[in-house]
Amino acid sequence: MNSFHILDYLFFLFPFFIIFFILYRFRAKNNSTKEYFQAEGSLNWFVAGTAMVATTFAADTPLAVTEIIRTQGISGNWIWWYMAVGGFVTVFFFSKLWKRSGASTDLELIQIRYSGKEAEFLRGFKAFVIGLLLNLVILGWVNLAMLKIIPVFFPSINSSLVLVFLLLFGVIYTAIAGLRGISYIDVFQFFLAWIGCILFAYFALQLPTIGGLENLKSLLPKDKILFFPNGDHGSLPWDHFLILLTVLWWSSWYPGSEPGGGGYIAQRILATKNESAALKGSLWFVIAHYFVRPWPWILVALVSIVLYPNLSEIESGKGFLMVLQEGMPNGMKGLMLSAFLAAYLSTLATHLNWGASYLVNDLWKPFTNGKKSDSYFVKVSYLIQLLTAIFSFFLAVYGMDTIKGAWVFLLEASSGIGFVLIVRWYFWRVSAWTEILALILSPIFYIVYSHILHFPFPYSILYTSISSAIILLLSTYVLPHTKKEILYSFYETTKPPYFFWRGFFSENPEYKQNFYPNHMIVSLIGTLFGLSFVFGGLYTIQCFFWNEGEIKFGILFFLLGLLGLIFSVQKIQSKSKP
Repeated sequence: MNSFHILDYLFFLFPFFIIFFILYRFRAKNNSTKEYFQAEGSLNWFVAGTAMVATTFAADTPLAVTEIIRTQGISGNWIWWYMAVGGFVTVFFFSKLWKRSGASTDLELIQIRYSGKEAEFLRGFKAFVIGLLLNLVILGWVNLAMLKIIPVFFPSINSSLVLVFLLLFGVIYTAIAGLRGISYIDVFQFFLAWIGCILFAYFALQLPTIGGLENLKSLLPKDKILFFPNGDHGSLPWDHFLILLTVLWWSSWYPGSEPGGGGYIAQRILATKNESAALKGSLWFVIAHYFVRPWPWILVALVSIVLYPNLSEIESGKGFLMVLQEGMPNGMKGLMLSAFLAAYLSTLATHLNWGASYLVNDLWKPFTNGKKSDSYFVKVSYLIQLLTAIFSFFLAVYGMDTIKGAWVFLLEASSGIGFVLIVRWYFWRVSAWTEILALILSPIFYIVYSHILHFPFPYSILYTSISSAIILLLSTYVLPHTKKEILYSFYETTKPPYFFWRGFFSENPEYKQNFYPNHMIVSLIGTLFGLSFVFGGLYTIQCFFWNEGEIKFGILFFLLGLLGLIFSVQKIQSKSKP
């Protein structure tokens, strides 16, 4: 891999000129925090949605997918495909509510929705935990992926030194770009990485050892190409599949698929021009993330099983990269290096900006009581981004082994939090105390079920989720409530369905009962048809590759989903105004 052809250098270097041009053209226009963290609410739906997709396409993603497929085959991808359920729920139930809230970050919603010192504590505490601690874990596994990637391209260079250079470059361009520049660069980086992976998959299938799709099928164990689990060894167990689809999507906090929206998804929604752009952008994100992107990764991962059947679990993710050693055409190495760097930098920039937005807007700024200028807070964010990059480097080098392991840990440890993030929009009795209790219960139940009772994944999540949900619901009748004037202001601002707020108005008749459009049925239809579109599309491609006799079922669900999505989006937009 030491020898690069002239085309490799060309494909590797040319994208950087485009990135620098975009950075110059769309960099942050001023030193206001609204511009730096929210792009002044000016992003169109395509830029916002594609930026969401680019962020979830980190350098670690195809490696983690390879780890999954090598152990559980294609069906193992349901460990992240299930998140499409929460994704479509966010699109149709919550994207407009987020945009209407007018918050700068999703944590600012806490003080729009709740009241009292408990709300201030919750906002600051979550800013510290998510913006610093969990963000470091996420960036740690992203950096870990780069430490696995660098030796494949540059075996004679110290990987840690290369990573230091990349982190420094990422910090500098994040500081200059702001969310606006980051988002436009993300659009380019997404298509660069996606097209690179498509070409990589094509040439991998053409390798003499593989001999095309049909021959690849004959070389693989049958359980590796199952789309749905069958319970056999080497496939995702059926009970795990059902728990993923029915429980995890609403129970676990995970970056990019927070129940009810949140994190950098909410950040991009809040940065859109209007409610229509918020809806369309989040819809494009879910479709692109779960349907448009996965198959090139899957095909290369399957090829790696044939070429390198004896890789250990810790080394299994490298199988994706090692395929590059098998006679790729000139230029392919340089293009894939650019693709990985693009995926890495897009995720790094977003997480540095997003984490700093929490620590500045939701922790440091309230602490100073707004006595400092916006330019001061933007400068503080530069320092936070630099320190975050430094700590994430040491975490990757000394604190992690596998990427998939970090995924599973985060799902398990947060599996009591997601429920309240959904219910707070609809059930007025939920207060800041409820969320605080959720943050306490989730790790406690995780330790009890996973480490004391030794329940395996995902049963640890199932019991943690149900136990937490029951206690949290009961606690809303015992714990102090949010001040009624705050609740009414929240209702008037975000305009959730009146049906769920009738109890508030019956207990507080002094407030005017405004009836806002109820899209619940249409939103449910949109969610179901969206899932039909994505899962039907994925299954159609599976059948086209290896099981053409069943392709008509995939096409049927795909087309029904498409028609249902068009109907739902048009119906919601036509009744968006109260």
